[in-house]
Amino acid sequence: MKLDSKYFDKIRVKPVTAAKAKTEEVKLCEWPGCEKPGRHKAPKGRGAEGQYWLYCTEHVQAYNKTYNYFDGMKDDEVATYQKAAQTGHRPTWKLGENAFAKMEGARRAGRNAAKDHFDLFGEARKPRSAAAQKLGRNLRATEIKALNTLGLDENATPEDAKSKYKLLVKRLHPDANGGSRANEDTLKAVIHAYDTLRASGFC
Repeated sequence: MKLDSKYFDKIRVKPVTAAKAKTEEVKLCEWPGCEKPGRHKAPKGRGAEGQYWLYCTEHVQAYNKTYNYFDGMKDDEVATYQKAAQTGHRPTWKLGENAFAKMEGARRAGRNAAKDHFDLFGEARKPRSAAAQKLGRNLRATEIKALNTLGLDENATPEDAKSKYKLLVKRLHPDANGGSRANEDTLKAVIHAYDTLRASGFC
């Protein structure tokens, strides 16, 4: 079997003809007076990022030995550049030193009120409900959902939840409905909601 057969050449990922054409396109070394093929890229330097010289192996090694990105810069300029490179050459501030922190109190409060839609800074925080004050924290989403299942809102007290739970269980239980199990799913949801409130420490 011949590996350079024309039949194999048709199914190769890179046919031999394409590989030959590629070798023919290789440019000459850009080093003055060099006639060898330039197969290696060498960066042109600061201010010409993304641009390269094409050198042969011998001359790219010579170029790399003498290459200095900071050539022509003073020591303090190099240090400033390297420090700025740590943050991607983007401006930074120390905590409390940016323009927003230097704003006067009234202007800052006005800016918060206008743009702080989610009350991230706590300037216009709503007063807590009685239950939340008792718990010492805001109600969780699962607790609010459980209260809604019982037909209550966030301002409900633990006593409201207990009395509503007892009322719903009596009303939905099959014994109170002549043995009918039509309300069984609703009853299960009410019991699960009350268990959630008890487990979270609400009741």
